[in-house]
Amino acid sequence: MNFAFFHLSFWNTAFRPFFWFGSVYGILIIGIWLFILSNGIINPIQVNAIHWHSYEMVFGFTKAIVLGFLFTAVQNWTNTTILKGENLFYLLLFWLLGRFSFYSFGILGYISFGFDICSDIYVIYLLVPKLIVPIQKHNRPILYHYAIFTVFHILSAISTYSILNPEQTLIYIHLSIFVVLFLILIIGGRVVPFFSGVVIQGYSFKRMPKLETILLYLPFLFYFTKLIQTHLRNSNLNFVPFFSNREFQLFIMLSFICIFLLFITNTIRYLSWKPWKSYQKPILWILYLGYFWVCFGFLLYSFSELNLFPVSSAIHSLTVGGLGVFIYGMITRVSLGHTGRSIVAAPLTVIAYVLLNLSVFIRVFLPVFNHYKYAYYLSGIGWMICFFLFVIQYTRILFSKRPDGKPS
Repeated sequence: MNFAFFHLSFWNTAFRPFFWFGSVYGILIIGIWLFILSNGIINPIQVNAIHWHSYEMVFGFTKAIVLGFLFTAVQNWTNTTILKGENLFYLLLFWLLGRFSFYSFGILGYISFGFDICSDIYVIYLLVPKLIVPIQKHNRPILYHYAIFTVFHILSAISTYSILNPEQTLIYIHLSIFVVLFLILIIGGRVVPFFSGVVIQGYSFKRMPKLETILLYLPFLFYFTKLIQTHLRNSNLNFVPFFSNREFQLFIMLSFICIFLLFITNTIRYLSWKPWKSYQKPILWILYLGYFWVCFGFLLYSFSELNLFPVSSAIHSLTVGGLGVFIYGMITRVSLGHTGRSIVAAPLTVIAYVLLNLSVFIRVFLPVFNHYKYAYYLSGIGWMICFFLFVIQYTRILFSKRPDGKPS
C-alpha cells in the first residue's frame, strides 16, 4: 500500500477513523434494523434478529467509538504514541471485516468473527505494555475491563451461533454493555471535570479518592454476582447443584445491591461535579446529560432486577441514553478540541443533542405504556438523524489537517 496513505491526517490518531466509521455504521445498522422490524427487506441475518441488533450495536458501533476514546485517552495519560498510521489502519480493517459475522455467508461469517476477535486481541496487545508499568497502576482497571469485554464478546458470539445456549446470548451482551459503561465512567471521570474547568470560569469540585476507588472496583463484584445469578436462572439451579432457591434469590439480591450501589456512588460523583453550572455550554451539558442517563439507568436496572421495571427499557436507558448521549457529546467535543478547532457546539449539533435525548425518552418510556412500535421507529429515526448530522458536520474536520498545523 502507498506509504504516503498512512501519513494522511486521518491516520494520525485513533479517534478520527473510529469516530467517523463508527458514526456511519451507527446510522446503517439502525436503518437495517428498522427495515427488518417493518418487513421492508428480506432478513439477511442467519441468527435471531434481536441478538444480531444487540450484538452489532455493542461490538460494532459502540466498540468503534470506545476505541477512539480509549487510545486517545491512554496516549494522553502515558504521553506516548500507541496507535497511528499503518497499525491504526489494520485495527480498523479488522473491526470492519468483523461486521459480517452473522450474515448468510457460510464459513465466511466465521472468518469474519475471527477478525472481530483479532481486533480485541490486538487492542489488548497494544495496551498491555503501556498500562502494566508501575506508574500506570491506577489505569490498569481499563486493561482488566477490556480483557473481560473480550471474553464476553466471545461468549456472546458463540451463544448467538448456538454453540452455547442461545438463550444466554443477551446475558453476555448485556454484561458487555456494562463493561463499556464502566470504561466510559473511568474515562469520563477524568475528562468531564477537566472540560468543566476549561470552559466554566472559577469552576472547582471536591475530589473524593475513596469514592473513586469504590467506582473502580465495584464493577468486578457486579460481574461475579450477575454471572452466578444468570447461570443459575438459565440452568434451573442445576448448574451448581448445591445452590438452593434461597441462595439463588440471595444472588438476585446481591446483584440488585451492586447495581443500586452503582447508582448511589455515581450519583454522588455526578452531583459533586456541579452539573447545573454547565447550562450555558451545550458542548458540556450534553456530557452531563449522558452521565445523568447512566445514573438513572442504573436505578431503572436495579428496579428491573426485582421485576419492578421492564428490563428492555432499563437497558436502553443505559445504551441509547448513557452510552449514546455521552458518546455523542464526546465525539463532538473531542473532534473539535483535538483538531485545533474552537470547542463550541454549532446550532445543528445542539439540535442533535436535544433530538438524541428526546429519542432516549421515547425509547425508554413509550414501551412502559405499550407503545412499542412508536418507541422503536421514532427513537431509531431520531438516532439516525443525529448521527447523520454528525457525519455531515464533522467529516471535513476528521479528514483534514489541524488549521494550526500542529499534529492532532
